[in-house]
Amino acid sequence: MSIGRVFVIESPNPLDLLEGRSERLTLEQVCRLLGYETASFTVRDGAELTQTLRYISSIKGSPSDKSPLYIHVSSHGSDSGVQMGPDHVPWSSLARSVQEMYRGLRYYHGPVILILSACGASKQKLTDRLRYNLTIATEPYVPPQYVFVSSEDELAWQDAVVAWTLFYSSVIDTDYRSKRMIQDTLRRLHSSGFADVEYFRWDASTQSYRHFRPRGQTSGKPKDGHPT
Repeated sequence: MSIGRVFVIESPNPLDLLEGRSERLTLEQVCRLLGYETASFTVRDGAELTQTLRYISSIKGSPSDKSPLYIHVSSHGSDSGVQMGPDHVPWSSLARSVQEMYRGLRYYHGPVILILSACGASKQKLTDRLRYNLTIATEPYVPPQYVFVSSEDELAWQDAVVAWTLFYSSVIDTDYRSKRMIQDTLRRLHSSGFADVEYFRWDASTQSYRHFRPRGQTSGKPKDGHPT
């Protein structure tokens, strides 16, 4: 059994491709060296992103296999959404694609973790849209248990590679049933000076996302302050 599985989905712009700026290529190799089963995709527009998420959702696993599955989306972005090639994908549209993917992933038996690596991701509205969609959904689904994002408003690709390399090396033995363990991990990453990562955790009891940021609460979303 692997320590975890990582799908890296990256959408560089044409100049990124020419100049060799790629989070995907480095993370794929690093995660394999760490012991993760890893695959990556380059997507060129919003439609291809939706198709890739739908493809990933078809993964099946043994009920005894509880390996975490990480869906790592790397792109340009802003507080209004993410950029997929020529397409600006607002949070509402991304939420629909993520919702469809998670419906399919009900056949995967380990935790499924979503990661957004993009400028402006700390101000994301994806979790708000997922929560709203759940209230009007005709077919119930379980939203992402955890959404991890970088705390940096402007995220250079080199810094992103370092931050997420440290993240994946730090969560190898993480038990996603313990938010205290996850919070301690993010505090250690913050203390390193090389990685500021925060999370949004789905709280089934309140049907909302709780927010944790090691260096303080700034998003205005409910703080995840209870160490359980």
